Amino acid sequence: MTEPNLDLTENNTDINESGDETNVSGQSISLNPNFDSEDAPSTAVASGNDTPKEDLSGQISNEKSEEKMIEIKNEEKAVESPVSEEIRDENEIHEIEVESVETDFHEDFGSFAKKDFVNLAEKMLASLSSRELSISDLKNIDSVLKEIKPLYEELHQNEKNEAKKAYVAENGSEEGFEFKNDNFSIRFESLLIQIRDKKQSFFHKLEQQREDYFEIKTKLLQKLREIVDIEDKGVHVKDNWEAFKQVQSDWKAAGNVNSPHNGTLWSAYNALVDRYFDIRSIQNELKDLDRKKNIENKAVVVAKIEAIAEKLKTEDLTNSVLKRANDLLNEYKQIGPGIRDEQEALWTRLKSSFDVIYEKKRELNTENKQLSEEIFGAKARLLENLKPFTEFKSDSINEWNARTKEVMAIQDQWNAIKGPMPRDRAKEISKDFWAYLKQFFKHKTEFFSKLEAQRVQNFKAKEALCIQVDEILASNDTSAANTNKIIDLQKKWKTIGHVPEKYKDSLYNRFKASCDKYFEAKRTESKDQDNEYAVNLKKKQDICDEIEKLTKKGEADLSKLTEYKKAFAAIGFVPRKDMQNIQSRFVAAINEFVKASTSLNKSEKEKLMLQNEVEVVLKSGGGSKNLDKQENDLRRKIKGLEDEIALLKNNIEFFGNSKNADKFKAEYEQKISKAEVELKELGNKLKLIIEAS
Repeated sequence: MTEPNLDLTENNTDINESGDETNVSGQSISLNPNFDSEDAPSTAVASGNDTPKEDLSGQISNEKSEEKMIEIKNEEKAVESPVSEEIRDENEIHEIEVESVETDFHEDFGSFAKKDFVNLAEKMLASLSSRELSISDLKNIDSVLKEIKPLYEELHQNEKNEAKKAYVAENGSEEGFEFKNDNFSIRFESLLIQIRDKKQSFFHKLEQQREDYFEIKTKLLQKLREIVDIEDKGVHVKDNWEAFKQVQSDWKAAGNVNSPHNGTLWSAYNALVDRYFDIRSIQNELKDLDRKKNIENKAVVVAKIEAIAEKLKTEDLTNSVLKRANDLLNEYKQIGPGIRDEQEALWTRLKSSFDVIYEKKRELNTENKQLSEEIFGAKARLLENLKPFTEFKSDSINEWNARTKEVMAIQDQWNAIKGPMPRDRAKEISKDFWAYLKQFFKHKTEFFSKLEAQRVQNFKAKEALCIQVDEILASNDTSAANTNKIIDLQKKWKTIGHVPEKYKDSLYNRFKASCDKYFEAKRTESKDQDNEYAVNLKKKQDICDEIEKLTKKGEADLSKLTEYKKAFAAIGFVPRKDMQNIQSRFVAAINEFVKASTSLNKSEKEKLMLQNEVEVVLKSGGGSKNLDKQENDLRRKIKGLEDEIALLKNNIEFFGNSKNADKFKAEYEQKISKAEVELKELGNKLKLIIEAS
């Protein structure tokens, strides 16, 4: 019978000097029983567009290969091979693909910066230098490159646009703009070129190996054909035996390279070997001995595979275990044929063991699929949580900062979820997530750009005030009219909002320095004025002394309080260094005067003391820091009371119509009334400060 067109395990039979057959290892070519060696595409073509194109010499080589294959097939048909039928069943058991983790570079690239893309490209370049590099590794790298190139280009283009925008803002036009690539861009482009060169080198080497392999094998077949013819003639038997042994050794040393002609080469080789043994009178005896030895070797391998299958009944399948099982399967296939009945029994045991391994692999795939679905579900929920933020709008900086913290928390959760998602949906959900993030931060940038534009306007307005003060200062006129202008400009300064942060301190210091310089010039205008200020200080000190003495004696007559305040306010300016001290002393004196009075209750005293301070500060032109502090304190107290009243009113709603409900309601209503009275008093105090200001 002729050798069928199957994906065969290469079987190479060697013979020792005593005449016994011994097995020589080969390698599995394909596991598809319908594989047609004539129509199968070469590995280089299947790998993608990066495969180097064949030149004219390659076409000629292929034509020669086809001619030689016709000769080999004719040789194969001329000899009936008993090997093919015996190894048919062995090829029904396929190798299980071991998942590669070393070259799987797929990640969530949406959050990558330039540095991350460069690091990834360096890892891919390093993997291309691996001695165990396979075509599937190259396909994986190609897939990653197709995914990251547009992302990197988008990142690069955004940087270029931002640089151009900044250039136009600074220079008024695009003329003269030149964007220079940074070190990351230069390195990334260099890495892509090196990766391309590595891929071309790999496919060129693979193609050369295929051509060399085919050439060597066909020459060895021709030599083996000559040896068979010599054996058939019965001349030079001993020398012919050594030549036969040498061909077997050379065939094994030639190794194996994936080629569409492998099946035919091996079939022709096995056919010639069988024909050689048919010629030798001792062939049948040698085959029996060799097949018995093969059965023993196969039994050892089957036992090892059965041990793996038994262990997998209680343990998980790992890549290392899977690789070990595949190696043993290859070892089994590379052992020559054995006695038919015993080989069928071994094959049945082998198939049963691999059924267990197949089932474990299916379970592992199911678990991985379930895990990937769970990861996808978790990220889908985060995507839904993020979606509302894409429509967020606000005019409050605090609200934008608060929402940003929430968005960053969602992003941290997304990045914390590790593991693959279903490949058909992973790219889309990642794309949506990072698009939502970009949309939120785009709106935030628009808000702060608008805010910054307003601050620029504020800067221009305050700068104009600085110029006005400088003009007044340059006139050397410290008249009352100019003094009033300076004071008006100071008030106007306070009504203008914030300026850009980088100008905040410098602009304020400029304005303050000019105002201080003006008033300093006004103070030094006349030495007589200094004496006047000293006299005024003495008058104010005398008023304080009088009030303090009356307070100490307990003679606090509030009817005199208004006179004291009018007298104090009527006195002119005092030396600048004493201004704050005398004002604070007077406020303290009249407040103690009020406290010593017995005609007012506590609340009335507090209100009167606050009114005293407001009047003194504003009429004397002193600092209002203490008033600002009191205003803030009052606002905090009012807010606390409002919250307390709202809570009490809310709690009343929970009381029913039970016997004890009225008692509790009464207590709560009493608390509410008390809080409302206090709230009203605080409101009056606050109103007093605001109106006075």
